[in-house]
Amino acid sequence: MLTGLIALGIFGTILLVMYASAAAYRVMSPRGTDRVVERLQKWSAPEAVAQMEIMRKDSFSDIPWLNDLLMKVRRFQPLRVLHRQADCRVPLGIFVLATPLLALGALLLAFSMHQTWVFALLMAAVLGTLPYGYLYWLKSQRMAKFESQLPEALELVSRALRAGHAFSVGLKLVGDEAADPIGIEFKRVADEASMGVALPQALQNMTDRLDCVDLRFFVTAVLVQRETGGNLAEIIDSLASLIRKRFELQLKVNALSAEGRFSGIILFCLPLVVGGALYVMNPDYMSTLFTDPMGQNMVMVGSFLMVTGAIVMKRMVAIKV
Repeated sequence: MLTGLIALGIFGTILLVMYASAAAYRVMSPRGTDRVVERLQKWSAPEAVAQMEIMRKDSFSDIPWLNDLLMKVRRFQPLRVLHRQADCRVPLGIFVLATPLLALGALLLAFSMHQTWVFALLMAAVLGTLPYGYLYWLKSQRMAKFESQLPEALELVSRALRAGHAFSVGLKLVGDEAADPIGIEFKRVADEASMGVALPQALQNMTDRLDCVDLRFFVTAVLVQRETGGNLAEIIDSLASLIRKRFELQLKVNALSAEGRFSGIILFCLPLVVGGALYVMNPDYMSTLFTDPMGQNMVMVGSFLMVTGAIVMKRMVAIKV
């Protein structure tokens, strides 16, 4: 029975790796190529722009029943938002299917190594959360890049306003000239406005797609200016200057907290390095730590304490500006 489960787990893992390899090829292909092709098509066939579909249908999986499940079940709403904010071109269904397969593979691997139930469950929990951790990493990388591009984009909109252009023209200019991810997001706002969506609603849709506080300040300032009036170009310039000053202060804070961060890294890596060195010098002495039940419990408790300490030290040095 156990041999059959192991074989089933290996077969499912191989299928997942093959599908993930094909999806990784699409992910690793540069997005700049897509933008170049899009511009060439736009210049060569301007009439095709008028035939653009107004309604966009989201597809979370190539499997029909899984796609319907992800679209209808409310419990998957935070996961859908995370996938949209990460702008991952791998379908969401891959991450949903990868979670149980990785957890099952971890359980089978732990049982084949004659490990305890606690160790097997811990291993399954760690491997099962890897797909969602990857999505969070993609989201954080994309948001960091978006925030770094935002001041220049706001200054470009401000210069367009001072030159006499409309606000929507400034947004379109950012969408055409700026790099991703801010270029594609501003271009989406300009496209929605040109297809009949109210500009305040298009801006609100952008804040829903992106988890960026500075962007919310920008949208709020624009909406308030449309209600009360004022010099929008000056408001946007002030906001861009404020964001730049906040980035400078954040860099100073990172420099001052560098000692604490490096101390945490050294304290976290020191047990692993010393343990690896002892295992190389005396494998019989260290193997008891992994074969004896008490040693396995000590490894699990030590790992938990190390992860907890790393999280605490990271929160101590993570100062929000």
